[in-house]
Amino acid sequence: MEKIPRNKIYKDVSHIYDHIMRKVRYDYWADYIYAISSEYVKDKPKVLELASGNCNLARFLSAYYPNLIASDISYEMLYNNSKTYLQRVCCDMTMIPFKTKFDLIVSTFDSVNYLISKKKLVKLFIEVCGAISDKGMFTFDVSLEKNSFRHIKDPIRKGSYKGFRYKQETDYNSVKCIHRNVFYITYPNGTVFEEVHIQKIYSFETYFDLLDSAGLVVKECYDAFTFKNGSSKSPRVQFIAVKK
Repeated sequence: MEKIPRNKIYKDVSHIYDHIMRKVRYDYWADYIYAISSEYVKDKPKVLELASGNCNLARFLSAYYPNLIASDISYEMLYNNSKTYLQRVCCDMTMIPFKTKFDLIVSTFDSVNYLISKKKLVKLFIEVCGAISDKGMFTFDVSLEKNSFRHIKDPIRKGSYKGFRYKQETDYNSVKCIHRNVFYITYPNGTVFEEVHIQKIYSFETYFDLLDSAGLVVKECYDAFTFKNGSSKSPRVQFIAVKK
């Protein structure tokens, strides 16, 4: 059997991302981010979104925060959309390239889980600490183990979108705490590419420890999309962190 070529993540998935995320209410998500941030950020804040993907959330966040920059490591994700009015910068979130200080830095949808070593995770937190203003805040969500167990109950899904066909396979290694999503993308001309997305499912307590070591302190940790206290039993949690 001929080996399927493997591409960097989100190069090929960028073509179908709108479809696989079609049920996500980005408008509600933006409302939630605004609600949890309003106590901490000033009027007309400078805002940076890390790992913005195809900018669907940034489009709604920018209604609240006109001074928003959307960033992502994937050029294809950033520019495979029509939101040309947004400021977009292609960069690695562990190497934030801006000299300006931001009043609010946002990362959503498990993007932090893509940093699969504690060294990388700490590097992100140190970069963020250096990039937020003295009274600024950082909010991000992470996926915990309960969420992985939930998703592997339905490990395979298939679909098609704008001439592309795809198959997604999901698995979770509970010993190594590694969650994988493998995508097979078939282009309209029949060419097939594979993308392997790997996420590290860290313990709930790890985030508190590493944020502290980077000079940040957790002000709130919610069960995601609520104002209830998050815990190790939550599927996903939302952190609010500020400088010490």
